[in-house]
Amino acid sequence: MMRQEGMRGITLVELMVVVAIVAVVMGFASMGSDMIRGARKSGVTQQLLADIQLSRIRAMTHDAHGFGIRFQSATSYVVFRFNDCNNDKSYDTNTCAGYSREEIDATVKQIPASVVLKKTNPSTNVNNDILIYDPSGVSRSATWALGNMTIIVKNDTDEAGMQCISISTTRVREGVWGWDHSASQYKCLGT
Repeated sequence: MMRQEGMRGITLVELMVVVAIVAVVMGFASMGSDMIRGARKSGVTQQLLADIQLSRIRAMTHDAHGFGIRFQSATSYVVFRFNDCNNDKSYDTNTCAGYSREEIDATVKQIPASVVLKKTNPSTNVNNDILIYDPSGVSRSATWALGNMTIIVKNDTDEAGMQCISISTTRVREGVWGWDHSASQYKCLGT
């Protein structure tokens, strides 16, 4: 077969250079995706922490029964003012007019895709769990018992780098979910 003048094939070296360039670009694209997912997780953690702290401050500074957060699902939560319709110091789901929840001025917060909320550990789902701050700034549960709670913020597909918010009676703390050697268990470790 005769080779026509001006036609030239691709050498093995040129092909290897192209493959290397494509591999580097794919690596950067993968890193960028992980960085975006990490930024979303951090953003959700910061927003939730701000909403929890704002609920506590509002409860102590406004004339109300309290303010709270209802963790509606793994992908949303509701920030509300506690409307104790029957004055029993307990959050009820069907006491107010129209059999509605004891929530007014409610705002639903949606969580970005790929980030989910869990309660207590990475496998326990939130299911309308309630956190209310009373006028003294003490966290309460729906039954008005002390409202200690841990919320874990994680990517929906992996367990790496989970962040958490630990809520005790009088403080709120952000941290990372990890192994506590002194307690020999996983828990929210302060940052």
